[in-house]
Amino acid sequence: MFLTSSFWSLPGTISTLAHGSGSSQKMWGGFLLDWSKTKTIFIIVFLILDIFLLTLFINKYNESQYDFLSETKLEDRLKVDNIKYELPLSKDPEKQPYINAITKAFTAEDIKELKDQSVEIIDSTMISSKFEESEYVLSEKFKPEELTDFINKNILNGDAYSFWGVDEEQQRILYYQNYKEKPIFNNINGELAIYFDEDRKIVSYTQTLMTDFEEFTEKKSVITPIQAVETLYSKKKVLPDSSIGTPEIGFYTLVPEAERQVLSPAWHFIVTREGEEEHHFVNAFEGNIIEFTNTEKEILE
Repeated sequence: MFLTSSFWSLPGTISTLAHGSGSSQKMWGGFLLDWSKTKTIFIIVFLILDIFLLTLFINKYNESQYDFLSETKLEDRLKVDNIKYELPLSKDPEKQPYINAITKAFTAEDIKELKDQSVEIIDSTMISSKFEESEYVLSEKFKPEELTDFINKNILNGDAYSFWGVDEEQQRILYYQNYKEKPIFNNINGELAIYFDEDRKIVSYTQTLMTDFEEFTEKKSVITPIQAVETLYSKKKVLPDSSIGTPEIGFYTLVPEAERQVLSPAWHFIVTREGEEEHHFVNAFEGNIIEFTNTEKEILE
């Protein structure tokens, strides 16, 4: 009997909650309204998040597809134009910093250790030296290793430079300073020029040097060699029937000043066509071609 009466009284209770006093209706109605708003907000937030993630995915996919198609098209065009090239296998972009460096001011103490030389310091930043006697004679087909011992024995910080080339007209051998085994291209503040006479005997040299290298805190991704080649190709710096040698990455002067230098990474390419070599440089951050003056080109080539 108790169960029966309770059972029959239950609908009344539910009815009271649903249709009863005003306070009860407000409580339940407010709860349902707040939950409805919250649910709507959650749906909108998750929808926005889904759209954002989908957009990121699509952009990433499109970029990878563009890079792949761009590279494929470039390879096809180079093949059609009979352009041969040697590029590193790795396509992962490396990171490099901008660099600050200071032009060294030489002192009498610096040159005191230089023996059998007549040394002069010019404008505090250049050593100009003549050898009293020199036993070093260059071979007709000069190889850089011929002067390794000579440079280490007779030049301040000689191991800071790497061979660049021989200028037969000016009768000199040109070296540029390195930073972490990477050359600093065409920088008159980090240059070693060794001069020889008509008998190919070494007679003198001039030297400048950069010191106090300081890397910027932030490192940036450099463009890949194939991207640099595409820039050169599109600007007609690489013509049909050319051969592109293995590129090297180094640094060039972005902001030249008398005492301080700001250096930026650069790709260096040697392009050979009909037996003639040309040197080309591409900013490894921005991807633009680095143009040198006629005098600078003569030094480089």
